[in-house]
Amino acid sequence: MFNINLFISYSLHYELMIICFHQKSTEIEVDVPCSVAYQCYSERETIPQWMPFISSVKVLEDKPDLSRWTLKYEILGRNVEFSWLARNMTPTKNQKIHWRSLEGLPNRGAVRFFPKSSSSCRVQLTVAYEVPEILAPVASALKPFLEGLLMNGLERFATYARERHTKIPRP
Repeated sequence: MFNINLFISYSLHYELMIICFHQKSTEIEVDVPCSVAYQCYSERETIPQWMPFISSVKVLEDKPDLSRWTLKYEILGRNVEFSWLARNMTPTKNQKIHWRSLEGLPNRGAVRFFPKSSSSCRVQLTVAYEVPEILAPVASALKPFLEGLLMNGLERFATYARERHTKIPRP
């Protein structure tokens, strides 16, 4: 038998969960081939070098598809720190890397690589995350700040990938 009260309760709960999740996409053109950009992003433990708000990424030795992430940043005069365990989903070589958190700060995302020419590509970063309760009252005010962090991270990634590409020996 269909219980309308249970359905409404579930629907409201589900809608509240969605309201708490934010998603943002940003992209940049990078002057390296897709294969180079993909390889750079695949090395998860180097991500803190270009994402200023990620303080560490540690790949689990016994399960290399899992990694422990830590975010540390000062927001509105408060130091915040969150961590999560993420599973890298099956990637599509030189096209897509994607993940989802298993515990800790709920988030998921993808990095997509689109060739522009043989020597450049477009990198698109999409991140969806649940706003932690401590930041819920200011979540909408934080959106431009977080968008800036992601764009800054991609700009730093572009520099990192170009520098890495120039160090690769050419035949």
